[in-house]
Amino acid sequence: MTNTIDIEHLTVSFRSKRRAALFRKSPRVKALDDISLHIKEGETFGLTGETGSGKSTLAKVLVGLYKPTSGTVRLLGKEIDFEDKNDIAYLRQNVGIVLQDPVRSLNPRLTVEEIVTEALIASKTFPKEKYKERIDHIARLVGVTKDLLPRYPRELSGGQRQRVSLARALVVPKKLLVLDEPTSALDVSIQAQVLNTLKKLKSELDMSFLFITHDINVIKYVSHRLGVLFYGKLVETGDVRDIAMAPKHPYTQKLISNVLTLGMPSVREVSITEHRPAPTGCRYRLVCKSAFGKCHDIPPALNLGSGHIVSCFLYEEGLTPLEELAPVKAVPERPSLAIPVPELATHQVPDSGPGAASAEGTRASPDPAP
Repeated sequence: MTNTIDIEHLTVSFRSKRRAALFRKSPRVKALDDISLHIKEGETFGLTGETGSGKSTLAKVLVGLYKPTSGTVRLLGKEIDFEDKNDIAYLRQNVGIVLQDPVRSLNPRLTVEEIVTEALIASKTFPKEKYKERIDHIARLVGVTKDLLPRYPRELSGGQRQRVSLARALVVPKKLLVLDEPTSALDVSIQAQVLNTLKKLKSELDMSFLFITHDINVIKYVSHRLGVLFYGKLVETGDVRDIAMAPKHPYTQKLISNVLTLGMPSVREVSITEHRPAPTGCRYRLVCKSAFGKCHDIPPALNLGSGHIVSCFLYEEGLTPLEELAPVKAVPERPSLAIPVPELATHQVPDSGPGAASAEGTRASPDPAP
């Protein structure tokens, strides 16, 4: 099976606003540092990490908004030259993005129909007489009803705005959809509706997803594999169930153990401290209880089997982390998520086609691993 996207040794750095000295250039800050990952065809790859870890930077690189400092990005086997306008156009034709805040990403002066039409005009792949047909088709898929098309973004609810963002991203067929915190600003019931819509779109349009979020529970619910970022470094990648049940990197362990779930018998007292990344060696060593002398060097990416990769010297030395882990329950095959049936029936259009999601009680869940 081929990969939709291949990222190798990707580094993205920016000039700091703070000057080192009067006649010296300001230092560069690495938002992403030597990142390598791939996303398979039809796969949902989850990406998590705390604020400032570089998740949105990676998303913007994949749609050509940021240029990498070094490293390579391959889309469908083609290496992208970020200095070549044709390559950037190819990237944007095949990679769509849904940004975190639909209020700021939608033009308040345009109607929903005009917003979606803009994407068609920019792509130059559809003749003008086909615009109406294409907009009606994609609106039906994402659950945007016809009465919403003449409205302005300010007249829509949060869930409706996010659906409009999906329509704009997918009105031109894509191979990869980057979802940057698509449910963070929505309440739980609307989150479920959006996740159901994404599930339906993925099966019908045959695409891959890069799903970026802080919510570990949502990632377990929708993703096949998971990557964990810590201040620009990818510290752990692997099957989402393996990482959820048995995280290996000390940072991932702390991240997973502090996730609140409804089934927790009690809530542990947690001391929240600011994570200061180390300037050299392992980024996590300044706050890691398991740090030792070797951690002053850059840790290698070790494959622990089944594609579970961890960047930590502990496993090279045969040691185990000292982090205290909360008991982790087995992740069920199809995690339950309560969905208000009346609201779901209102927002989703039933489809009689094969593989279509039912409007009543349908749950979004990962497809079988490709």
